[in-house]
Amino acid sequence: MPQPRLAAPRRARLLTLLAFLGFFAVGAGWAIAMPWDGGPDEQAHITRAVGVVSGGFGAPPARVQVEGQSRPLSGVWQTVPAGAFRRSPPCFAFKARQPADCLKPAPTSPDKLVERFTSTGRYPPTYAALVGWPLKWWPDETGLLLARLVSAALAAGFLAAAVHSVLAWSRRPFLLGGLLVAVTPMTMHLAGVINPSGLEIAAAIAMWTALIPLVLDDAPPDRRLMVLVAVSASVVACVRPAGPLFVALAGAVLLGTAGRGRLGRLARDRGVWITTAVVATAGLASAAWTVVMDATELVPVPGGAGLGVSDAFAVVVVERVPFYLESMVGLFGWVDVEMPTGFHAVWYAVTGFLVVAALAAGGRADRWRLVLTVVVAFGLPLQMDIFGAEENGMMAQGRYILPSAVGAALLAAHVIDRRDLLTPSLARSAIGWMAVFTLPLQLIALWYTMIRYQHGLNPEVPVLNPLTGAWQPPLGSATALLTMVVGLIGLGTTIWLAIRSQWKQPPPETTRHAGTPEAVPAP
Repeated sequence: MPQPRLAAPRRARLLTLLAFLGFFAVGAGWAIAMPWDGGPDEQAHITRAVGVVSGGFGAPPARVQVEGQSRPLSGVWQTVPAGAFRRSPPCFAFKARQPADCLKPAPTSPDKLVERFTSTGRYPPTYAALVGWPLKWWPDETGLLLARLVSAALAAGFLAAAVHSVLAWSRRPFLLGGLLVAVTPMTMHLAGVINPSGLEIAAAIAMWTALIPLVLDDAPPDRRLMVLVAVSASVVACVRPAGPLFVALAGAVLLGTAGRGRLGRLARDRGVWITTAVVATAGLASAAWTVVMDATELVPVPGGAGLGVSDAFAVVVVERVPFYLESMVGLFGWVDVEMPTGFHAVWYAVTGFLVVAALAAGGRADRWRLVLTVVVAFGLPLQMDIFGAEENGMMAQGRYILPSAVGAALLAAHVIDRRDLLTPSLARSAIGWMAVFTLPLQLIALWYTMIRYQHGLNPEVPVLNPLTGAWQPPLGSATALLTMVVGLIGLGTTIWLAIRSQWKQPPPETTRHAGTPEAVPAP
């Protein structure tokens, strides 16, 4: 097999910078457009973020008296400025018809310190420490916007690193197609609000794009790939309680199917051992935090509570699996912004093209990797909802699946690339059409979600104008939409330049069979 060709370093850096600006602008569009607590559990994460940067790094778990016994609550009390807290859940949560104009005004003394409970207070403090500073200094809409922009920038950094990995270490960058599928609108929505899932998914995408060439390609292990694996995997491990599991499972799937020869080569490389040690240290530290803080303590929710295992299994198969798939692509806000059916169908179609083509072209090991990655991705939420329904209800969502599921999209693209399933011209065309179908859906997702918060959904005659409504973002609806459009233009330009430059390769040497005019590749 030919060795991977590195893209010109200067061109790769320029495209990486353009990709960062594009992803950041897309996330910033969401950050500008959402009302306070407009993302899933955002107020809980805001309270945690401000509490951490205010000194409540390891606040003890809250407790409540039940039947004379002290029992822990799933969270902690944090000392925060009054302006950083609103009613939670917000007045519009789970009410798709209710616009965001019901929000109460900010407290008259926003800097006054108050004690507030947060259900996410036992999470590892990594994400909170990174995004909480603006809200500590400006406990108002300004601080929230700045904190969201910090969150969007962090996610954009990892997504741009993933683009760089594709351009620098892929023989032909068809992995860009996998990236287009992996970066779902839900991922960018989460990146643009205060929620660690956005950073977790973006870092997971970077981790997979570095691990795939590092573990599966025939080239000598590259130190720069190891650095990206060390950083991205450590972040995945440290932002949410399940992070170490996602990292371990990704490594197990890839290393377990890499073959003895490749494993031997990796085992002889000192840099691989250093990378493994860094990631293992981060994972063990995160796991220790989770155990000490009992961070996996769950808050019971409706939707299946009291069901036995067999009944829960039936509900999961019929109702929850479609919900998982829908919420991986886009079920925004408080899981109450249901997009029109065709929105998801387009994303499913592009994803299906990748997966079916990879299964058809791949060898036995390729197929095993894909199957195992899908099983791993859905295993945790299935276990949560089937075996936890009786006590806690059903709470798994697509955003909990994405850190592993993105690996399936990237692996599928890698198989298509490695097996030369498509000629360079067809591969260019395929990536171009995938961009044409997926990038506009990012804008449609924001457009429709803005309508939900400004007008409410499901009236007798649907509203299509996000520029008006009972509630408006502080910087205006047009600003949010224009920011998103600029970002999508930047991403589209990145993809166009990448496929135009990377595949301008000289034709193979040819010879001719005697008596025939057709040229065939030389042996």
